[in-house]
Amino acid sequence: MNNRFYDVLVYKEYITAHSGVEEKKVAWNRVGRSWVSQSGECLNMELFLFPNQRYVIQLNPKESENKK
Repeated sequence: MNNRFYDVLVYKEYITAHSGVEEKKVAWNRVGRSWVSQSGECLNMELFLFPNQRYVIQLNPKESENKK
């Protein structure tokens, strides 16, 4: 069984000024966690903003329904 979790991160750019010199920086924030499903075909994700709400990302591409 795979118990490996991955962090879901977002970043925000900001500018600081030190001694009259502006410097562009990035802050990373952890907003959730994700893990691979038991079948290995999906990635499950839970965001801290919406607890107990799970999102599923299909890793295998679907066949196009419009193919002739």
